[in-house]
Formats: sequence, structure tokens, C-alpha cells
Amino acid sequence: MKKIITIVGPNGVGKTTAANSLLKICLHSAYVDSDCLRAINPFKFTDKTKKAVTENIFCVFRNYLLCDDIETIIFPYGFHGERKEIYNETIQRLHNEDIEFDSHIVILKCEYDENIRRALNDSRDIERVKRGMSNTFNLYDDYGFTFINTTDLNPRQVAEKIKELFCI
Repeated sequence: MKKIITIVGPNGVGKTTAANSLLKICLHSAYVDSDCLRAINPFKFTDKTKKAVTENIFCVFRNYLLCDDIETIIFPYGFHGERKEIYNETIQRLHNEDIEFDSHIVILKCEYDENIRRALNDSRDIERVKRGMSNTFNLYDDYGFTFINTTDLNPRQVAEKIKELFCI
């Protein structure tokens, strides 16, 4: 069964880095860059931009799921703001088209100070880091998805854990 592995977590935790590492160790996989699919200047969540972003994600997922050479889609994403609604709608539309796949979500989280260090190391300015931490650091605490504490792990180790968790 094909799989969509969605990697979520606070801003700056290392979702993209882990996803890139996972892509390197998983054969027959494809990486979907959510940043690219919503690169709009200026970006504002309006009904029209939400529709466009949802359509972008849906079309890329659909194309990869229908490709015989791809077994796993790797999707780093945030569930803050209106993003979870976009994700849920995308997954539902794929099911409505009778496309067979399993969807798995994994939460990456690390200690607060480590999260700040990682975000700053990613060349983010301090105001963006503060805003991201206040909006997203505790957002994932109440979700019932599989959780990986990445504080003492390098990206390859995180990728290996994800690969093992979901039998990729």
C-alpha cells in the first residue's frame, strides 16, 4: 500500500531537514515541498489562496500516488493556522477519488531551547523565531499522533526512526 508520511511539529524543529534525510534513505519515495506549493507574495490565507494551495497539494499528491514508481510521499508540514484544514481537505479529496493509500502523521518535537537554537541556525530572525515558538511550540501536545523527541538525534537518526515506525 502506498503511504503518505506527513512530518509535523513546531516551527524550526527540523521537519524539512528530517524529510530530506528520509528521502535519501527510502527508495521509491517522493518529497513534496509545502513551502514551494504556497510560495505567494504576499502570502495571506484568503479563500482564493487556500483553494489554490489545497489544489496544489492535492494535484502533487495525486500525481505521485498514481505513479507506479513511487511508494511513499514524504511531506513536511505545519498544522498551525489554517494548514490542518487544508491537509484534511486534501486527504479527503484523495479518498473521494478512490485512490488507495495509508496516511501517517508523525510529530517531531525537541526541548524548547534546542528548538530555538535550530530555528536560529536556519537563518531565521529572532522575531520570526519568537512568533513561531509562541504559535506552534505547544500546538502539537494534544494531538494523538506518533511522537519523536528529536532533541538528541541528528537528522539521519530521525529519518531512521520514521522509516522504522511506518515500515517504509
